[in-house]
Amino acid sequence: MKKALIILIILLLALPCFADQYKVLKVVDGDTIDILYMGTKERIRLLNVNTPESVHLDQSRNTLMGKKASAYTKKRLDNKSVDLEFDSKPRRRYGRLLAYVIVDGVNFNIELVRRGWSPYYTKYGINKKYHAQFVAAEQNAKAQGLNIWAVANSKSANSPAITKTITAKGYSGNVKSLKFHRSGCKYYNCSKCTVKFENRRAAIHAGYVPCEVCKP
Repeated sequence: MKKALIILIILLLALPCFADQYKVLKVVDGDTIDILYMGTKERIRLLNVNTPESVHLDQSRNTLMGKKASAYTKKRLDNKSVDLEFDSKPRRRYGRLLAYVIVDGVNFNIELVRRGWSPYYTKYGINKKYHAQFVAAEQNAKAQGLNIWAVANSKSANSPAITKTITAKGYSGNVKSLKFHRSGCKYYNCSKCTVKFENRRAAIHAGYVPCEVCKP
């Protein structure tokens, strides 16, 4: 009897523990999910990522790239149980929880950057633990021209190519905020405005949204 009890305890200890995992209830968009957290539905905004818009109330800001990023997140996280890793300030603007989402042992935030669905978004700071991995992930996505880093998402004649040449009539894209600006805008030559577009259609096609200041 004692031997059987010991064996049972060993087997129980060997089972995976899901006490710190949370069920994904809904994928809102590429970088936002709803989970069951401590018995309550909570909205999670993924840290250090910023995918293109797909569910913004202003429909003009939603993009095809945003919808694709959202579909990717849904495919990876929908109905999954995930772990959460919080930074120093787990709850900030809008009352949402900010976290790194770990699925199947993988940091999904870094995966989004590696797959080119988001730049390494550092507006609200960096995490020293993951900084090098985020940098490497972004460099990899850029080198392969994945998704938001693609030179052109379509080879058709109706899809203008993105150009690296600055022109007076061109548009400048900020690779961190994913906003684009017209020539003459005070943000046109920002430090992160490293992508140039020939026209407005090319910028929107690549997943960028219009600047709220110059309204290109």
